Amino acid sequence: MDFKVLITDSAIADLKEIVEFVAHDDSNAAARVGAKLVANAMRLATMPERFPMHDPDRGIRKMPSPPFLIFYSCDPNARTVNVLHFWHGARQSPSFQS
Repeated sequence: MDFKVLITDSAIADLKEIVEFVAHDDSNAAARVGAKLVANAMRLATMPERFPMHDPDRGIRKMPSPPFLIFYSCDPNARTVNVLHFWHGARQSPSFQS
């Protein structure tokens, strides 16, 4: 049984910022980048615990989607994954609200 993947408002805001930035140069590339990030996030429905911990105290993991990272948490009991941020790997890690 797969996990349910939920994309938080903060992740949607990140995605919008990424797509708008890329669209300044190439709107087709922006659409591809956005679609790739969402598709990769949705793959977390299967075996989300396979990626390494970013912040073990908070249960935050990170999935590579070069050159981006997808930060998320998962609840095995509720069978849900919460995508917290889409983030460019060259940037300083995002801050996470408690």
